[in-house]
Amino acid sequence: MALSDPAFTELPPLAELFPQPTIEDWRRIAETSLKGKPLERLTIRTHDGLEIGPLATADDAPSDPGYPGQPPFVRGRTAIGPGLDGCRIVQQVAHPSADVSGRWAAEELARGSHSLWLVLDRATRTGDPDATESTGVHLTDERDLDPFFERLDLSNTPIHLSAGGSSSSVAAILIAAARRHGVDPRALSGSIDCDPLGALADDGKLALGLAGSLELLVEQTRWSNWHTPNLRTITVSTLPYHMAGADAVQELAYALATAIEYLRVLADHDFDPGAACRQIGFRHAIGRDLFVEAAKLRAMRRIWARAADACGVPDEDRAAPIHAVASPRGLTTRDPWVNMLRTTVGSFAAAVGGADLLTVLPFDTAIGESDELARRMATNTQTILREESHLGRVIDPGGGSWYLEKLTDELAVAAWGHFQAIEAAGGMAAALLDGTVARELDRSLADREKAVATHRDPVTGVSSYPNLAETRLRREAATKPELPEPSVKDTTEVLGRLFKAANDLTGDGTVIEIAIDAASTGATVDQLTAALRATRQPTIMPSLPARRDAEIFERLRDASDVWLADRGVRPRIFLANMGLVPEYKPRAAFATNFFEAGGIEALGNEGFSTPDEAADAFAAANTAMAVICSSDARYPDLVPELAQALERHGARTVLVAGRPREHEAAWREAGVTGFIHMSCDQYRMLVDLLQEEGVLHV
Repeated sequence: MALSDPAFTELPPLAELFPQPTIEDWRRIAETSLKGKPLERLTIRTHDGLEIGPLATADDAPSDPGYPGQPPFVRGRTAIGPGLDGCRIVQQVAHPSADVSGRWAAEELARGSHSLWLVLDRATRTGDPDATESTGVHLTDERDLDPFFERLDLSNTPIHLSAGGSSSSVAAILIAAARRHGVDPRALSGSIDCDPLGALADDGKLALGLAGSLELLVEQTRWSNWHTPNLRTITVSTLPYHMAGADAVQELAYALATAIEYLRVLADHDFDPGAACRQIGFRHAIGRDLFVEAAKLRAMRRIWARAADACGVPDEDRAAPIHAVASPRGLTTRDPWVNMLRTTVGSFAAAVGGADLLTVLPFDTAIGESDELARRMATNTQTILREESHLGRVIDPGGGSWYLEKLTDELAVAAWGHFQAIEAAGGMAAALLDGTVARELDRSLADREKAVATHRDPVTGVSSYPNLAETRLRREAATKPELPEPSVKDTTEVLGRLFKAANDLTGDGTVIEIAIDAASTGATVDQLTAALRATRQPTIMPSLPARRDAEIFERLRDASDVWLADRGVRPRIFLANMGLVPEYKPRAAFATNFFEAGGIEALGNEGFSTPDEAADAFAAANTAMAVICSSDARYPDLVPELAQALERHGARTVLVAGRPREHEAAWREAGVTGFIHMSCDQYRMLVDLLQEEGVLHV
């Protein structure tokens, strides 16, 4: 039968062959499945305070998101998306030794990376030689960049330099090294990552002072406009705020408020609004919530386009370039292999959200110096998503999803409101310096840690499904290399000129050219920074904390490991499993995961018929803790008798797996000391038990 046969051509459209369900139909079926519970139980409240309903429809569609490549750029910066390759791979290089980092950089490019993200250590960023943090490349002078210029073609390889408060000094060293190696600075591409406010939040110190750093940002931007047009000067990073507990709304608001601060400074120095915007990019961490993170990037482009429009920026310059980084906050030291799944989700979210650049951190990043396997897997994760999943072949994959469009709009609206509040109070610099940001993030971090502690945000392999028998993955901490003494050169004259120029900035980029001359004569980063500081005083404030989600539980596991090493046995709890397997197994499995997340070994068994049998087995288990596991139907008659029997046999702690409901008072009277269930404070319970055992002393 041919497709032109009337039997085919006269069929009605496919949708008309089926009954059309209504919202009321869905509501009725959903309420039935909830067994009498209200439909509102399906609504999720995010850390940002947004409420996400269980169903999105055309009625939820927000304002028109526009078209790809057109304002407000929600659907992407260009009409063809990030390109057929999807997000460009930018792998981080951060070994303390410049020579090792140069070798790693060459390996990353050979594996498929498109560009490099060079992160410098705290000593280089802050000008503090006593800084103990060793993560990041240590630079002394322009010779330290030789391994990169010798192994890489930096005229064709974008490089992103994160130097914190020393951005201008390091930029001068980069240009000096390029000239010495015969690379035209105009051929350099990537970014210098000037971000004084982000550096202050991250390191707690700006050696040049905030005012001086902003003045040099203007100088650097002016010079770059003329001499390195493909090397963006400013990268607004939300990583310090993300690691301190910020939610998506806060990250967006802080990013926008910071960028506006820089635009304002540039405008005060007669920068063309479009040219100023072209010098600003954004770096966002991508967490574990796929849809929120994808919507966050789309919302960032919306609010930046709106702000740029208000500043008189032409349409074509309002698109926000975004570098996404799979979140270091979500990485774990326990069962670190799961980190590969977390970074894969983050990579997917970044691609759906339309990131231009993407960095996946190695799965062992939280443990120490990454090995070859971890670095290779980080790059390959992105390569597979790009080449096998073809994420880059679809423009705005999430576009048209009522759910994602609504979430994007709600994030943008909430972030814009928060941004307005920051502006009304004096701007981002004032919010950082007066502690407003720190106080906001303290509350957010406490809420986030509570969500992890109460199993609302479980961490697989740590707070849920832990493996007490796992073999710890060991990595050596990266150590700062022994550095040769810098060659003795007379830089007095040029550093004197630099000091004088920095003390009387003209705003025309002259000071940057003098800094490059000084770097070319062998001036060190510290000497350059000291000269650029001139007579200004450093700006110092408490740096924001950097916390991983899993840390609170990992500390308990660490304490258990110490106990095991000292005594040959972990703290243990006896599972008083009662009845048949189907009656006790679900709660016994829950209890096992619950306690082993804190390093407390759960002593299982095949169940008992009577309280006396269970109590006798407990007495032989050499522990003072027990948890009763059975069914709700058995509990009313079972719990009082069993609790008393366990107490007679030496139990100090008797817990019940499940909610007590109306029986709590009676069961506590019988000797029950607590209850474990999905919404209890798992972390607090584990801390109390470990303190009672003497494992913890806090």
